[in-house]
Amino acid sequence: MTVMLMGCGHRLGDGGIIVTAYSAPPSQPAAASSPTVAAAYSSSVRFSGRDWNTRTSTGVEEPGPNHWDGSLATVDEQGKLHLKISNNKEGGWSCAEVFLPSSLGYGTYTVRVSSPTNDLHENVVFGLFTYADVAQSELSNPHREFDVEVAKWGVASDSTNTQYAVQPYQLPGQRLRFTVPGPEATVHAMTWSPNGLSWTSTSASSGALLQSWSFKSTTEVGAVPPPGTEVFHINLWLYEASLPEDHADVEIVVNSFSFQPLKTPSRKLLSLQHHRHRSAAP
Repeated sequence: MTVMLMGCGHRLGDGGIIVTAYSAPPSQPAAASSPTVAAAYSSSVRFSGRDWNTRTSTGVEEPGPNHWDGSLATVDEQGKLHLKISNNKEGGWSCAEVFLPSSLGYGTYTVRVSSPTNDLHENVVFGLFTYADVAQSELSNPHREFDVEVAKWGVASDSTNTQYAVQPYQLPGQRLRFTVPGPEATVHAMTWSPNGLSWTSTSASSGALLQSWSFKSTTEVGAVPPPGTEVFHINLWLYEASLPEDHADVEIVVNSFSFQPLKTPSRKLLSLQHHRHRSAAP
């Protein structure tokens, strides 16, 4: 399915290698934000025509908190991105994340996911989001974080498994949870503009619309921040760093990522609009 990406119900970090996060009950999931500027990265991978940093930590880091291993993010011969959660030598689990080196700004972010996501373990979180490590406290969304997350937040019986979010997600009207049914390969896309954000999620096979949502700047919720130092992330991690001991490794395969910059009116069009306005004046 094709979805306008920009969002993810996450823990909000305040920068640094270990980020202090807001606690939240399962019905109010914590964010998947990542302190990737301070964290080390082991290498980079070439995916969808772009170089992506892979995340490696020396200890545990938010979200989760989890161990992060850059070797768990790989690209196969067909150019598909593989993210894994796998047992590590400490007897726990390590997670995977990739992120772009610089901001792309306003436009449409589209991710095509070939793996079905409807039956992920209730502690697994798959995130597609923008995030700026350095917070700007004057902004209503200081980390410029917009998310798509596939997660049940530790509740196996939860009938919903996906959400769009504008951080901070705790504020009214800044999150939409929904269900992606069946073993669907999906496309998620997000469009970020000066006036707000919009998302769509569709079936990759049929093109059927699974969900859509728009978020606009208002006096009540504040303005959607402009681009800054945020970068786009794709990650796979464990809520509360927990999986059953007998659970197998987890893998998500992402077919592609694309970005379409926001189109702005040409100077010729702006001039024509200005001329028409002047002509219509009494």
